[in-house]
Amino acid sequence: MSISRISKTWNLNNSFIYDNNMKNLPLKVDIVIFGGGIAGLWIFNRLRNAGYQAILLESHALGSGQTIKSQGIIHGGLKYALTGFLNASANAVEDMPKRWKDCLAGTGEIDLRSVNVLSHEQLLWSTGSLGSEIAGFFASKSLNSRVKKLDKRLYPSVLQNPSFKGHVYRLEEVVLDTVSLIDTLAKPHQDFIFKINPHEGYAFTIDPECKDKISSVEIRSGQETLSLQAERYLFTAGEGNEQLSLCLAHPPVMQRRPLQMLVAKFKTHYPFFGHCIDTGMNPRITITTHPTQDDQSVWYLGGQIAEDGVNRSPEKQIAIAKKELNSLLPWLEMETVEWRSFFINRAEPAQPGGKRPDSVSLTAIENVLVAWPTKLALSPLLADQVIAKLKQQAVQASSPSENVLRSCSILEKPRIALAVWDELFQ
Repeated sequence: MSISRISKTWNLNNSFIYDNNMKNLPLKVDIVIFGGGIAGLWIFNRLRNAGYQAILLESHALGSGQTIKSQGIIHGGLKYALTGFLNASANAVEDMPKRWKDCLAGTGEIDLRSVNVLSHEQLLWSTGSLGSEIAGFFASKSLNSRVKKLDKRLYPSVLQNPSFKGHVYRLEEVVLDTVSLIDTLAKPHQDFIFKINPHEGYAFTIDPECKDKISSVEIRSGQETLSLQAERYLFTAGEGNEQLSLCLAHPPVMQRRPLQMLVAKFKTHYPFFGHCIDTGMNPRITITTHPTQDDQSVWYLGGQIAEDGVNRSPEKQIAIAKKELNSLLPWLEMETVEWRSFFINRAEPAQPGGKRPDSVSLTAIENVLVAWPTKLALSPLLADQVIAKLKQQAVQASSPSENVLRSCSILEKPRIALAVWDELFQ
């Protein structure tokens, strides 16, 4: 989410609510959330379901940024365990698949039954023999319920070729269509989701006695201005958190870890969802399959190839991807495949040496909460921490007000972001 700054010297007009004495009053709500990606939308649903008068503001399309560019994998951490042991990152995400599956079944904290599930499983596959240490790790009793060696008869069609000599392990980790996920999360409380025009922007008023406390936020829309006053201001805008936090005297420090992701559009449909495991700490390549608007399908490629590609030109990255797939799956017809690549930053709280954070991040600064889920799968855990923090700070839900919708009616409504491959192949 990227929001433009504007002057703090507007003439505030009739977008305000008037009391009986005709005094200008800001619109008061419990929580204002900035950022309509997976983190903001998940927390928004939890807060409104708990009775909080929360509104969500997005400057572009819902899900634009990291969410729409996610592969949609709700993993349980085993891709972080390729050294043969469960590290902190693996442990942090271990419980997430069950929580998401409960939601997808309609029995969890948020009803996600309308979300399009692309695959109910994710595969770990190797091109040859696994090292004895990691093979023993996958076969251990502690992982019996989380990973199963797949019988050759059940291999996906992509790996059914006689030339394939590796091993395949099945993980009960779903892969979701992120567009339908965003749409499903937005619908229940869509009346309270609004768009900030990035060309008109916003302005925070800071408490003169405490430079880390927001007194209100003024939002410009056309010739009108809306003033909002909240108990808490929650920043869940990913990379946009850095700009939002500039209003604070002591903002949290953010880091960016870039990737160059790849999209391959096939003439032939090859459904495949898997991490290719090798000798490294990360998957050599991660492949997910997604439908396109023109009824074709794409492979979306991440993993180590995306990590290593940040210093390559798009042309070089695509050339290496072609060579990699030809090496891993030489029997596939690749001549007619169309390729695209793009860069994306993973926005996270700063870590020593720029390393990957192990879990979610929530920083409380006076009446501001700055949050990063760090992984799409961890959004439910981040919501837990936000609600726990509000309870700790004694922020209670207030009575519903009819003024909210009337006052916010000057703002537009954001659209759902377009899938990245549909944009790339337009």
